[in-house]
Amino acid sequence: MTERTSDRNDDHYLGHALRQGHLMAAIDQINEPWSNSIIRAAFMGIRQFEAFQQELGIPRQTLSLRLAYLVKIGLLRKQPYQQQPLRHQYRLTQDGKNLHENVLASWSWDRRWGDPGKSIPHKLVHSVCLHEFKPVLVCEHCEEILTLRNVNAQLTYQALPSMARSVRNHRWRVASTDAAGQSQRDILAVIDDRWSVLLIAAVALGFHRHDQFLQVLDISSAVLAQRLKRLGQLKLMKKTPDPQDARRSLYRLTQIGEGLFPYLLTITAWGRTRQPGADTIHWQHKSCQKSVSGRMVCSHCSQAVLPHEVIRPDRV
Repeated sequence: MTERTSDRNDDHYLGHALRQGHLMAAIDQINEPWSNSIIRAAFMGIRQFEAFQQELGIPRQTLSLRLAYLVKIGLLRKQPYQQQPLRHQYRLTQDGKNLHENVLASWSWDRRWGDPGKSIPHKLVHSVCLHEFKPVLVCEHCEEILTLRNVNAQLTYQALPSMARSVRNHRWRVASTDAAGQSQRDILAVIDDRWSVLLIAAVALGFHRHDQFLQVLDISSAVLAQRLKRLGQLKLMKKTPDPQDARRSLYRLTQIGEGLFPYLLTITAWGRTRQPGADTIHWQHKSCQKSVSGRMVCSHCSQAVLPHEVIRPDRV
């Protein structure tokens, strides 16, 4: 593996790395507005169409389309629970359950930084130790808590195709960050939008300038300005003068933005299950010097938390 440098060619290279990596494989599938809301609700035990609609307030046609999509890509399965009239319920498949650590990372961020109201459980209990707990992302090698500040980003050059090959166009349609009704700071206001996730990933990887974002993400100036403004309003990113050039500004993650690192790491790990093979971006833990994917553990007993081991007292 070769550690990232800061020259202009590297900006171009990171664009390829983001498009070809496991992070991209993940968000390319589930970052449509409402998809993450539905997955989160499914982990809370919601199964029937009417229950999803009542819990989330999604327009019925949109809900129908999103459920059908999540069934199509294998995250939910549709099964009948009533014959006359015929009614179906939606359950997580094993691929859907594999998102468990990512959902826990989302819950943890919302409980600390967000303002989600009643949209997620206020408490979680680990059935193994029977204690209320907070999900904690740790290094799977040395068990130290992982944060953006104790890892180094690396690119694996040999994992990429030849630079002469054309790259798939990722100029997606613009999805409103308020499409899911997120008027307050909620992680869904960020992760339901591909560009916002990629912007946060780019800054986490060490890119801070407007011109770098244009190069790395292949994003239009108008969409970039909209996303930077939105992330600033959510207090995930801050804009400061560039000390080397007063005409330019630098964009850096706030403590709240850095708090999304467990989300990035866990969604990348899930992306590995959707796109087997070597990743293009790796995170090396500074303490043990090993490449990490992270493991979500119970804050009380430090044991890995499995989907069936989470009890939601306010849902019992």
